[in-house]
Amino acid sequence: MTTATHLHTVINHWTDLQASLGTQQADTWPPVMGIARLHEHLKADDEARALRALERSPDQIGTTTAPLRIAILDTMTSIDAWLIDTTDHIAGAVQRPAVSRPPITNRTDTVGLQLAALALADTADARRWSYTDPRRRSAPFAAAWLLARVEDAPGPFRMLTGVQREEVQSVAGRAARAVVRALEMARQTQVLERPCPNCRGVLRIEGGDGQAPTVRCRGCGRAWTGDTES
Repeated sequence: MTTATHLHTVINHWTDLQASLGTQQADTWPPVMGIARLHEHLKADDEARALRALERSPDQIGTTTAPLRIAILDTMTSIDAWLIDTTDHIAGAVQRPAVSRPPITNRTDTVGLQLAALALADTADARRWSYTDPRRRSAPFAAAWLLARVEDAPGPFRMLTGVQREEVQSVAGRAARAVVRALEMARQTQVLERPCPNCRGVLRIEGGDGQAPTVRCRGCGRAWTGDTES
């Protein structure tokens, strides 16, 4: 995996992390899900929906599921810190200071006005890393900025040194691995001991990548998820 690939992983999957904050996923593999339970889900579908509606109701008395997945939130907070701290450090070394605005003696000073406009544009260059704007100081923005530096994109910057590239590579890999772990992207499969109730073929359970686990028959192709059969 290259540094660019790691950074793309953070950029492309940050919204997936945000979406997963309010979802629940199995913490073990394989998940506790067999064919019998799948059929029970089918029969109790209406009841399950009613119960979930009650869980979401603010009028329901009693303990309810936490609205956020704390492990995902902790992961996002850590990735934010890693990438923002690294970007602050790299930007401090390679980002050229903005051009100073020259004094303008009068409105007929055409050259002075042009230089002042150039100075303002240089200061406001969107390619610059911001040390103050909270909207831009986040993991995906930092990853995109670091990606541009790794790829030697033009702008008010010096090229990265070998040591700086190694620093970015290290933190990018660390962040990408954390994203993958949090989203359970590594899809897994396992053969079940129970045969297919339709054709007696071999059943395999697939999942572990953040999607609903699926049991699929290698013989007839029938598949089950937690609530449906296809």
